[in-house]
Amino acid sequence: MRSLSARLTVFIAAAMAVVLLALGLTIFTLLRDEVVQEAMRTAQTTAMATSQSLLAQGGDLDTLQANSKAYLFGARADEIVIQVVSPLSTVVWASQTPYLPVPVKLTQSVQQLITYKGKQASYVSEPIVYHGLTLAAVQVSVSLAAAFGELHLLSALLIEGGIAGLALVALVGFLFARRALRPVERLTDLATEISDTDLSRRLEGESPDDELGRLARAFNRMLDRLEAAFARQARFVSDASHELRTPLAVISGYAELLQRWAGSDPQVREEAVGTIGREAQRMQRLVQDLLFLARGAQGLSLQLRRMDLSELVAETVGEAQTLPGEAEVVDETRQVVPAQGDWDLLKQLLWILVDNAIKYGGAGKTVHVAATWQGPGPALEVRDEGPGMSDEVRQHAFERFYRADPARAAGGGAGLGLAIAREIAEAHRAKLEIASKEGEGTTVRLVLPPLAEPDDGAQAGGAKSGVDR
Repeated sequence: MRSLSARLTVFIAAAMAVVLLALGLTIFTLLRDEVVQEAMRTAQTTAMATSQSLLAQGGDLDTLQANSKAYLFGARADEIVIQVVSPLSTVVWASQTPYLPVPVKLTQSVQQLITYKGKQASYVSEPIVYHGLTLAAVQVSVSLAAAFGELHLLSALLIEGGIAGLALVALVGFLFARRALRPVERLTDLATEISDTDLSRRLEGESPDDELGRLARAFNRMLDRLEAAFARQARFVSDASHELRTPLAVISGYAELLQRWAGSDPQVREEAVGTIGREAQRMQRLVQDLLFLARGAQGLSLQLRRMDLSELVAETVGEAQTLPGEAEVVDETRQVVPAQGDWDLLKQLLWILVDNAIKYGGAGKTVHVAATWQGPGPALEVRDEGPGMSDEVRQHAFERFYRADPARAAGGGAGLGLAIAREIAEAHRAKLEIASKEGEGTTVRLVLPPLAEPDDGAQAGGAKSGVDR
């Protein structure tokens, strides 16, 4: 039974069957108990009236014979049996034969169910006491055959009605389940039709505010994310292919040049070897960046530790100041800034920001680097004095292979630096933000989560990454 609607129908029918069975048994049991109790009350009332009549008539049995039908109390004559038993356990008078069973002790009141003439009946035995002396005992039996026959008819009606009701509930449940699961069927058909080349289809139609409606909307949102992810992947592959095509073409061209002229012209050989080496290094950096981003998509493994961000800034700035170039890199940290993170990855991120500020800040400008506080969280901040970014450039700055206008692309990078920085920031659950206006420079700030506990002595140091972006 693979159909969900069929399974739901079976479940609903089974649950209803249990309910109907429990309800039928309860009704039948209550009615049966009431019938038995009513028969017992009739027998008890008849026995008490017979006893009082005998005492009033001085024990005259003929009077009892004449008035026996007056004590039936609603029961038919063939349903009730009355007999009087002497203290010697001898039946001295009976309205019918065979006689009712005589209790062991006539001096006690007895109420029970018996089998009389092959049928169940209520049975009552009451002593006749006069001035403390037991004169006899009156025994009365009321047949339950007619009442039990009506109960059996009622049980048959309950069974037949239950079966009919169960069939109706199963039919209604099946139709309701088919209607309720229609969005799931449409979702299944849509998922079957969708391929990795066509993710534009969406689940349309009514979307009620219930579990299935929320499922349909969640499925559409998942398709939106998948379509965007496939588009980014296609753009990433295209951009990576484009970036690798240029150094490969240069290496191929200079290799062919070496084959033709290396033996006769040493200057050509030296130029070709140098160019091939530079392009090979560029390809190596590009491949390393691509591998880092691929590893970041699967989740970076962090080596978290307590550190002082001011020492991270001092180490990075010291290394940057040894690089040849016209830009000046200065450390503007004025306090200890404890934080928790991966030293090597945070240094790689800081190097990316410093390298971008050096390339895009402009010749003769200053790059300002600082460890500071942004609200309750420790932060790293890099600010340049360059031409700044437009709103459009700032919105796309963290996209892979994205470059700004040609004036800002003069440094010749592959456009992966800030994408890598964003991966590192997300791995630290940190916030990476850009503040920039055209003509006013650019500030890039990484805000780390606050420390869980105060840190009086931050632990600093770490392996030098030597990353140059």
